[in-house]
Amino acid sequence: MKQILIAAVILFAFFLSADLHCQQPANHQLIEELLEEQMDAYIPDMDPSVIYDDLLYYTMHPLNINTAGAAELAGLHFIDELRIYNLLDYRRARGYFVSVYELLYVDGFTAEDLRKLMPFITVEEPVTAFALSPSSILRQGNHQVFLRLQQVLQKQRGYLPVSDSALARNPNSRYLGSPLKIYNRYQFNHGRRIQAGFVAEKDQGEEFFRGSNPRGFDYHTVHLQVNDAGKFKTIALGDFQAGFGQGLVLWSGLAFGKSASTLNIRKSARGIQKYSSTDENRFFRGAGATYRLTRSTETSFFLSRKKVDAAVSAAGPDGKVLEVSSLQATGLHATPSQIAGRKSLGETVMGGNINYNHDLFRVGATVAALRYDAVLNPPVRIHNQFEFRGSRNLNGGADYQFAVGRVRFFGEGAFSRNGGTALLTGGMANLSPKMSVSALYRNYARNYHALFSDGFRENTRTSNEKGFYLGTVMHLAPRWKLSAYIDFFSFPWMRHNAWAPSSGSEYFIQVDFNYSAILNMYASFRHKDKPLNSPAGANNIRVLYDAGTSRLRYHTSCFVSPVVELRNRLELSRYSREDISPERGILLYQDILYKPRIVPFSLAFRFAGFRTDSYNARFYAYENDVLYAFSIPAYYDKGYRTYLLGQYSAGNAVDIWIKYGLTKLPGRESMGSGLNEIAGDARSELKAQVRVRF
Repeated sequence: MKQILIAAVILFAFFLSADLHCQQPANHQLIEELLEEQMDAYIPDMDPSVIYDDLLYYTMHPLNINTAGAAELAGLHFIDELRIYNLLDYRRARGYFVSVYELLYVDGFTAEDLRKLMPFITVEEPVTAFALSPSSILRQGNHQVFLRLQQVLQKQRGYLPVSDSALARNPNSRYLGSPLKIYNRYQFNHGRRIQAGFVAEKDQGEEFFRGSNPRGFDYHTVHLQVNDAGKFKTIALGDFQAGFGQGLVLWSGLAFGKSASTLNIRKSARGIQKYSSTDENRFFRGAGATYRLTRSTETSFFLSRKKVDAAVSAAGPDGKVLEVSSLQATGLHATPSQIAGRKSLGETVMGGNINYNHDLFRVGATVAALRYDAVLNPPVRIHNQFEFRGSRNLNGGADYQFAVGRVRFFGEGAFSRNGGTALLTGGMANLSPKMSVSALYRNYARNYHALFSDGFRENTRTSNEKGFYLGTVMHLAPRWKLSAYIDFFSFPWMRHNAWAPSSGSEYFIQVDFNYSAILNMYASFRHKDKPLNSPAGANNIRVLYDAGTSRLRYHTSCFVSPVVELRNRLELSRYSREDISPERGILLYQDILYKPRIVPFSLAFRFAGFRTDSYNARFYAYENDVLYAFSIPAYYDKGYRTYLLGQYSAGNAVDIWIKYGLTKLPGRESMGSGLNEIAGDARSELKAQVRVRF
């Protein structure tokens, strides 16, 4: 421990004394940086490919801030709603921007914000949209094809040889397919007017062109989206996502929770959009469209029909599924039990939205109806008595936003078929050019059922929660920024791991120092108190124990030459619970990013050392990865992790990525668990991807 701290001090001292040279980050590195900021509060199975899609597009076709509306500006993802409307208000009052540097006169925008925005925006005079023809679509469109291969190099237990008799006794003791993971993607874009493509994926352990997948890939998604076709704002066919209001009724796409972007608490609904992710559950399949009724009013409608994974609990004599006990969200189909539930439940969803937009306010209404082909009936447990049971559900809601002076209010109220309700209301304000605040109150009834909702929350679902959030951003001085929030929450009914009503809190503070475009750093502290069940006592009686997690982080990033960027992080964690001694952890990593100016080649390297007393004190750290792949591994126990990522571009047509990662826990006899268990103290993975553009 002492040696690690000494190394950290020496390393940071070296950075501060280094000969610094100005260098703007490459666009792809900037996108990685922005993704890490948004994914600071880790959410399992998050797939932010929609962010990659939008930002990569804007690097090639910068967004004209003289014509962009709120929804388009929200596509930049790292600008909170308050700054978006400050920009629109400024443009309305002053006219078109003459230069992107004029953004510095808009409340809430800093030089650091402008640095991040520069690759994605432009200032141009408005132009009239041109008509499309089949020949122009084919001639001017852009095509991209991806192929990615990925595999753990050590032999996992699920792939070890086993006798036929042992396999017959336990068919789920081995994976049916190979350990190779395969990803294939095709994307066509004609500007923002037409987008089409498909994604196909085979997960590790799944069969490929045999057995349960005789046609190859286990998962496929296909989409076509046409924008600005007459009065149709959007037409989506195939797979799509839908999000309206504040997500209390319907939000099937990406949604972030609490993060260092403390003002970014209001969802910016984008309506109906194409779907091209690898999450095999949170999407719709069918058709949807948004139609402009008038200049200020638009309506959206959609119909979806698909099969979803479920655990079958009852079937008729003809094999028809009558009842399922749960929905299965892993998307894995590598063992007989996983395959048995694949696409076993038919799901039909239809709904729509209508909204009216005025310069000063906006109102909207959303409705969504769900029907399953069988009854969803989870086994009754002490904590889940108010969860959804049945085959039909209906949700409706109304959302609003309006401005009073420098304060912008927003919110949504919703109901479900059984009478459960949900309410969210909040506001954001510029109290001065140097200080902004945000506040949000939510009240989700324990019996509110909305299976496609994703409201602002602490709980795992948009139900059984009350809470109040308060956040702020203060520009203390040139180059200095303070971000903070505090969130109080309570759960009126039991949760999975807390068998009594409970309450808790979370607070966060971060201080950023941006010396220049080549050197910035921040220090942050986050603490959360959230009661949990005690271990079972006599007669399985449990009480709630107070449990708290604290994290202290110091992070630096600087360019020590025009082609080399160094990033460092030192992070400490502490987990406490009434019945145990505090458990602590430390993480220290060094990143080296190298991108020569002449050779079309780049490298990203990390070495991380870590030590934790338990899994409770674990760390998560975002990693650079190949395009459209995302890695946020958990660091726990005692050991180190390292990876090397290389990218080479052969002209403008071919890009190649290769990544090797290694995690080593010295002294361990095995790593992982279940069928993923590896004998030994090391786990390594190789990933290769190629992209062809034409």
